[in-house]
Amino acid sequence: MKKELSEDILGCCACEDNTEETFSGLTCADKKRIFTIREQEVLARIREASLRAGVLRKEINGQEGHGRQGARLELENLRLMRAELEKERVAARDERMRMLGHL
Repeated sequence: MKKELSEDILGCCACEDNTEETFSGLTCADKKRIFTIREQEVLARIREASLRAGVLRKEINGQEGHGRQGARLELENLRLMRAELEKERVAARDERMRMLGHL
């Protein structure tokens, strides 16, 4: 899936537009490693939670009664998890910035 996402956004090579490369100084390999593994894992978990939340919202709008209540409870749990993942994402970003010498 990671490869599919990068190809959809950047094509098969991140340096297709050579003008951007000259300004940023980044090669294809550099652009593919912008995020650390920790950041990629956190972002993947955020995407999964977001997709699940979308499914739950559809269930809530289409159901009544007990099933709706369960979906609302799970959605609230996802919101809490998303808040924690956001803290983790920021910490991972800060770690990357320190490794790069920006902080």
